[in-house]
Amino acid sequence: MAFALTPDQAAVVNDRGGGLLVSAAAGSGKTRVLVERLLGRVQGEGLDIDRFLVITYTKAAAAELRQRIVEELSQRLAEAPADRHLRRQQTLVYKAQISTVHAFCGQLLRECGHLLDLNPDFRLCDEGEAGVLMLRSLNDVMDARYEDIEEGSDFALLVDTMSAGRDDARLMQIVLDIRGRVQAHPAPFAWLDEQERAFALEGVADAGETPWGRLLLEDARRQGEYWLGELARALDLCGRDANLEANYGPSISASIDGLRAFLAAAAEGWDAAAAALPIRFPTAGRKKMTMDPDAAEQVKNIRNKCKKRLDRLGERFEDDSAGLLADMRAVHPAVRGLFALVKDFERAYAAEKERRGLLDFSDLEHLAVKLLVDAEGRPTGLARQWSGRYDEIMVDEYQDTNEVQNAIFSALSREGTNLFMVGDVKQSIYRFRLADPTIFLGKYRAFRPHTEAAEGEPRRIILGRNFRSRATVLEGANYVFRSIMSTEFGEMDYTADEALYPGAVYPDEGEAAPGDGGPGPRGGCRLSAYAVELDALDLAGEIEGEDEDAEKTARDLLEARFLAGRIRDLVDGKFPVSDGEGGTRPVRYGDIVVLLRSPGAVLHQYARALGERDVPWEADGGGDFFAATEISVALSLLEVVDNPRQDVALISALRSPVYAFSADRLAQLRAASPGTDFYTALERGAADGGEDCAGFLRELSELRSCAGDMNSHQLIWHIYDRTNLPGIFGAMDDAETRQGNLLALCELARRFEGTGHKGLFGFLSYLSRLRENGGMPAVPTPGREGGGVRIMSIHKSKGLEFPVVLLAGLTRRLNRDDMQRPILFHPKLGVGPKRLDTERMIEYPTLARRAVARQLEYEMMAEELRLLYVAMTRAREKLILSCALTRGAAELKKLAEDADCPVDPQALAACASVGQWVLLSALCRPEALPLRVAAQADLFVPAADYGPAWDVRWIDGAACGQPPKGRARAAAAEAAQEAFDPEVLERLLWTYPRAGDVDIPSKLTATQLKGRDIDAEVAQAAPAPAAAPGQPAPSIRRPRFAEEEFGLTPAQKGTALHLVMQYIDFERTDTVEQVAEEIARLTARQFITREQGEAVDPARIHAFFASPLGRELMASASLRREFKFSILVSASDYYAAAGEGEQVLLQGVVDCCFETLEGITVVDFKTDRVTPETVRDRAEEYRPQLAAYSRALEAVTGKKVVRRCLWFFATGTAVEV
Repeated sequence: MAFALTPDQAAVVNDRGGGLLVSAAAGSGKTRVLVERLLGRVQGEGLDIDRFLVITYTKAAAAELRQRIVEELSQRLAEAPADRHLRRQQTLVYKAQISTVHAFCGQLLRECGHLLDLNPDFRLCDEGEAGVLMLRSLNDVMDARYEDIEEGSDFALLVDTMSAGRDDARLMQIVLDIRGRVQAHPAPFAWLDEQERAFALEGVADAGETPWGRLLLEDARRQGEYWLGELARALDLCGRDANLEANYGPSISASIDGLRAFLAAAAEGWDAAAAALPIRFPTAGRKKMTMDPDAAEQVKNIRNKCKKRLDRLGERFEDDSAGLLADMRAVHPAVRGLFALVKDFERAYAAEKERRGLLDFSDLEHLAVKLLVDAEGRPTGLARQWSGRYDEIMVDEYQDTNEVQNAIFSALSREGTNLFMVGDVKQSIYRFRLADPTIFLGKYRAFRPHTEAAEGEPRRIILGRNFRSRATVLEGANYVFRSIMSTEFGEMDYTADEALYPGAVYPDEGEAAPGDGGPGPRGGCRLSAYAVELDALDLAGEIEGEDEDAEKTARDLLEARFLAGRIRDLVDGKFPVSDGEGGTRPVRYGDIVVLLRSPGAVLHQYARALGERDVPWEADGGGDFFAATEISVALSLLEVVDNPRQDVALISALRSPVYAFSADRLAQLRAASPGTDFYTALERGAADGGEDCAGFLRELSELRSCAGDMNSHQLIWHIYDRTNLPGIFGAMDDAETRQGNLLALCELARRFEGTGHKGLFGFLSYLSRLRENGGMPAVPTPGREGGGVRIMSIHKSKGLEFPVVLLAGLTRRLNRDDMQRPILFHPKLGVGPKRLDTERMIEYPTLARRAVARQLEYEMMAEELRLLYVAMTRAREKLILSCALTRGAAELKKLAEDADCPVDPQALAACASVGQWVLLSALCRPEALPLRVAAQADLFVPAADYGPAWDVRWIDGAACGQPPKGRARAAAAEAAQEAFDPEVLERLLWTYPRAGDVDIPSKLTATQLKGRDIDAEVAQAAPAPAAAPGQPAPSIRRPRFAEEEFGLTPAQKGTALHLVMQYIDFERTDTVEQVAEEIARLTARQFITREQGEAVDPARIHAFFASPLGRELMASASLRREFKFSILVSASDYYAAAGEGEQVLLQGVVDCCFETLEGITVVDFKTDRVTPETVRDRAEEYRPQLAAYSRALEAVTGKKVVRRCLWFFATGTAVEV
């Protein structure tokens, strides 16, 4: 035997006599046991290895398992070289059926598909191709349905309700979604028929008699019992003080009586339960003095929360059975029409696949079931024949099986007697891929322990010993899941059978040392360096702010910065990890992984934070393949080769790094050839002597000529060779990923051609449909051997292990989007539609929808709980949990009200994030004092099995608000300076003495000092000077249609008023009526738009001309409006770092200026929202701008500016500055 077995492992290897379910916890060596069982039977019973059917769930897992078997077989043969039977197995192992379930089904169909009239030369299409065919088939079905639509028909009602009267895009998505989800059923059409009959509600009088009503009543019962216990606890607290008893005792007792009555009524039916609601919460007494204010606060909180939750529960029972059942019957025709449409679509899609000789993955499973299972659900003769081929059916990762796959295994395994199933339901995290963990759970609960099972009876064995992780990690996971996982919340209880037990041998654990960033011993007890670390980040001061428009530092970035610092602490402190040889070595970046639920959305934040700390990192792509720059450029080139008269693609190719046409050059070409497509403009540019245009056209002509003789795959490689596209993008940041994307595009083309499709246009159309459908087929990507910190999703980490795991993003809100879909779907409860009032276009949730939504939410939380289990059990030596709290201590204080050990399922169900689950369980730990102090909560620490002490920290997030100062770079620079020869170092460190002048812009506008949007017409792209920070970005004009519907924005109203002042006839401003007539004239002559004219108040303009400043302006001899200027000024006047003699071009537009005998008066109009109290302070802000205007006017006219005035239309006042 290759290795020593534990008693439980030996039982798995040697047990015979019936179907065997092995519940193998994380790291328990299930693959090794599977291999040992298989080879044990081969060697001990003389069986051949090809007499076993071994099913895994990925091709990579199947290949790895086969390799493990080959290696073990070689070791056994080395020990017994004369064993001819083992020698024979070395040949048979490569014939053995060790594969995915789809590969097995494919083999079955190729051998026996003729029984179903199936073409044995069928081809398997990938998800991308299948998606394109489905859309095409569904469009054809919808078109046919619309041609024959009749008023009042099921389809007409379906369109009116499910499409919400707009278009059929939503309806089509519903059909695709339901079709995909029913594939988990062995007989999809039969299931649809059954669900359709359920909506008929024959003989149903009470909503509680339906499966949906029963589920909601059961859920209401669980909630009621929970709050009954909470109210009883509050009543006990009242007993501590007479005044507290007098205030709350009678009210709480009345609520308890009402709640008990409701629970009794709920057992009778829906209407009885509704009649028992609402629960009474009489007003509490008003005696203010109490000897126990803490108890009073707890009682008040419990009562308020209970009232709030039960009021919400009461909303569920607002409708009686008659109304609910009437809604269900009203949507029945639409549901019937929907199911009929799904069937029609499935038939059309099947016909299209048959025409093309294609099968998809669900076809493989369903056709296999059709061959192996008869109409009554019994194995067919073919199934019995094939079952004779195998002495045992072995299924790995059985927790991820669905009903179709389970039917195949059952049919082949002689009614389950030779079926070996191994998995861990706590790691079932693929429900979104139609995995059904209840299949495993059902057998786990039904099968007897192997020591109690009779001959031929199915049995189960539990493997709970973990050979991967330190005891601190395992006991930490045990504590969390004992506290929060239960049948009511998580679909199973976390008992001693499910617990993890340490089996790995590690070097002795030392205390936390300063080098690892740990705080050392805490609370008078020895704290292991490998203790589970819980970091609660207080980000309240960093996220909140008075100015909503101010830029905020993202929560994810703050958390990423904290974790980046923690990683540096571990590495710089030489945190010890096992070297695999009985000793330790310092941790390396490659030993560390950051696990996230969905890394894609926050990857850039972690990249930024890790970069700030000089921490190398690597991550799987996970981004939008088609949005990558290199793919956009490559596709643009392909589109231009296919058809050069596509302006967008052509300009994209020209602007790319391959041809590098500048924006100015493209504008020049367009201006020289207006009214034509851009290809014609290029031809004209070449004819006019443009060598760049001629060179591009020559290369394009050559590529188009080659395209006729090459397939898509060859053409892409030819383009790569001609343009050096991989080399160009290989010289950019993240070169490996960019080049990998270009290779992936090539592989896509090769696969496309390999499926029988031809032509560049066809390939581009295929990619276009993929992009529209949001799909991206899996393509091989080049491997990357890196030594950096890995950033990975929890799903991708399954089956892997890492010395140090940082579990981040735990406070991300749970995703309840699936509960907001137009129509919900559950594999057992069926569909949950809304009822649409077509007259008022108002949607109502039906009884079915409420029940399906509740069950989906329950299962979603169970799935998230299992994801947490997978994440925590990836760590071998050190586990760090990070909870970033945006509301800081306030959030912790609210959680503390429900903290307990174990936590009540109803409290967990009310949580908004996984992080809250962890914190609820952690708050009661003895070492969680920092959290309790922050929450100002005096929690009782119950006697419980807490396991090894945790390292619990309350972290002030202020330090994460700013990037670190780059200590690593500074240290590296110092080391480099020591290593260089002084003369060489002096030359290397030479800097251009006028480098500061390089950063100074060549021109500056007055508006950059302080001004308004209209000055931007001369601003172009000049950067703002350092002396004027905090200026707002120029506003973006609201589209014309939006102006008409919603009106102008405040900024646009200001622009409108300036335009009126620019074009109005000053001689016609004596009265408000004259001003209004002028505005109408400007609108009619299209100086301003109608919306701008309506936005300007004539009275405000008249107020200016009626003021002393306005009268003085009208009386002047010389008046100028919108005076534009450009002058050279000394740069040092505006940029302190400017060198001597440097100049900048100062530009601007003066609203108005006029001359008097004393000199020039500058007037600038302002539309700021000011008050008489704030107008003076606001005017001071504009002093630099008016000073610039004065300087320019004096330089241009040679006359002195004697007065600078601001006119504020909001207050109708002039202010001199």
